[in-house]
Amino acid sequence: MSTLCDITADLPPAANLRTVGGLTAEEAASLAEELTAYHHHFAPLFYRREQRQWAEVYLRGLLTADVPRKNVEAMALRLLGVGPHAERQVRALQQFIGEGAWDDQAILAEHQRLVNETLGEEDGVLIIDGSDFPKHGQHSAGVARETVRKHRQKG
Repeated sequence: MSTLCDITADLPPAANLRTVGGLTAEEAASLAEELTAYHHHFAPLFYRREQRQWAEVYLRGLLTADVPRKNVEAMALRLLGVGPHAERQVRALQQFIGEGAWDDQAILAEHQRLVNETLGEEDGVLIIDGSDFPKHGQHSAGVARETVRKHRQKG
């Protein structure tokens, strides 16, 4: 039996929440409510109640957990705490991600339906272009070409 709990029940008032990803505490609290509503669209697509609960924990961890690295253990410990059942909860979340079974096609179809409902228009197009992000370091794609280009422009 898992020892899952409602991870929003123990949250401090919005004024005491730490910021997440540059959001204010109030925005982070609002995001938690929106994540719960978003998850409810997908919950029926998981076969078991425990899967639905772990899916919500994982989603919340990916999007809101204030941890240096987004691995299962760090997210589980941050969201569920480090009490006596922490090791068991970490293993359960790892098992959900690594071995859990769900209908990928049904989840993808629901996601596409939600995107269409939110953004879809008969003649609409959504273009996501990440080329406006600044490149840093020696290993970013295109850095060498930009450096050469800047030197040529100066000369």
